[in-house]
Amino acid sequence: MKKSFWQTIIHTDFAVPNGHTIAELVPELVSVLGSTDPVWRDEIGYTILVNWITRDLIPPDDLRGLIAQLSAFLTVGLGEQDTDTVFLRSFSVLILAGIIYHDNRHRAFLTEAEVHDLMNKTLAYFEVEKDLRGYVPDKGWAHSCAHTADLIDEFTISRYSQPADLERMMNAIRAKIMAPTGYVYLHNEDGRLCVAVMSTLARDVLPVAFWEGWFRGFLETAARGPAHNIARDPAAYSAYLNSKHFLRSLYFWLLVDGLPASAQALRPRALATVKVFNR
Repeated sequence: MKKSFWQTIIHTDFAVPNGHTIAELVPELVSVLGSTDPVWRDEIGYTILVNWITRDLIPPDDLRGLIAQLSAFLTVGLGEQDTDTVFLRSFSVLILAGIIYHDNRHRAFLTEAEVHDLMNKTLAYFEVEKDLRGYVPDKGWAHSCAHTADLIDEFTISRYSQPADLERMMNAIRAKIMAPTGYVYLHNEDGRLCVAVMSTLARDVLPVAFWEGWFRGFLETAARGPAHNIARDPAAYSAYLNSKHFLRSLYFWLLVDGLPASAQALRPRALATVKVFNR
């Protein structure tokens, strides 16, 4: 199909054209998720799929098949850096976030085992993903970290997520921020990750002791002394800067009104941690 065919679907409020079915069209949309053309990948593939998913136009069994296919895509080229395989992985994650969003808010069709299986695969992928680029010139958004943050955020509010699951997800976020990759996040990755943390805090099920230890863990990235010393090692300095920027963002999120008392109680710890990175 030409781009004009798909753009007509978008311009007609995602209506399925006469003579076609969603079951027939979904595989074609999935096939462009790894495209290096941002119009095919983002404006057409992602936009149409996520709208059909959240409008409950794709049956649950078909969504299960889509989960299996997209989960497999998470391993394609995994471990590579600066290659085009990142687009398939990253946009597969983003579609999966749309499916869990749908399960959370519109139609609760997934079982506990299915959600936990996908959660496990997501966290395994998140740990290993090395291509952290945000916006790629001429090719558009890669944004693997931000897209995974969106999926983790949906898991944090899942009816099946227990305190142990939430702790795993928060520790995975901290580990990603602290990883000495040599790459400094530039495209609001810290903000997207903060949303997942705030969703977890809003559930108010993890003890303050966990959060106190979670914040203290970030101090490892500042343990080498003043920033001008850490800067001599690009890998260590990226971990330092990513931690600093993330913690600053999170501190301001913690200042919003309406948070549970337990989250408000963390403001002094968050501020004290941020100050360490402002030396």
